[in-house]
Amino acid sequence: MSKLLTNQKIAFLAWNLYKDAPITTRLLASARTYICPMQPLLGEVPKHSTVLDIGCGSGLFLFLLIANEQVTKAVGIDANAKMLNSTKLTAHQLAQKRLGIDINFIEADNPNDWPNNNFSVVSMIDVIHHIPPEKQQAVFEEATQRVCPGGYLLYKDMCKQPFWRATANRLHDLILARQWIHYCPIDKIKQWGSACGLTLEKESYYSKWVYGHEKLVFKKPE
Repeated sequence: MSKLLTNQKIAFLAWNLYKDAPITTRLLASARTYICPMQPLLGEVPKHSTVLDIGCGSGLFLFLLIANEQVTKAVGIDANAKMLNSTKLTAHQLAQKRLGIDINFIEADNPNDWPNNNFSVVSMIDVIHHIPPEKQQAVFEEATQRVCPGGYLLYKDMCKQPFWRATANRLHDLILARQWIHYCPIDKIKQWGSACGLTLEKESYYSKWVYGHEKLVFKKPE
């Protein structure tokens, strides 16, 4: 695996990657590196991976992987068309600088519109809590179907406990996303992963400022 970026380098890259995007997109992308630590996520992606990032937002995770030379193909999916417009501009500029990297972003709010091919890493970062509870399991299961044999599903979401950290995140999403989020218990995610034939390889919990994070790394059998 390539040497991991430092926190300072990550913040610097986030600011510069979006230099031609609207200032709000640029500010939010940069601020996200302080709210959601990226090092624990980047460290789970082997070098030369193909990555499908579900709920990619502004594409920050994929762009950091590309900057750190960890991927050969990157596909991001998000339902927010306005955000993806800025994302695609940044992707085009990166593709011009880094020949050989296949970058693509798709607007989709239904798994039926996701790519049908498999990836060595499928990531779901702070996505599930934005999905209505009755649809969460189906979306998770569809994500597992995109993982190639021997590949990984990288799951990260905000914690439900302690209450004060969960409240901080809920207020965050009410202000920025204007959405009342739906936490999914981490034990339920582990049950779904097991039912889909995945093996839980890593489980970790960490915090940054007032935000708490839960991370799971599943592996699909060869």
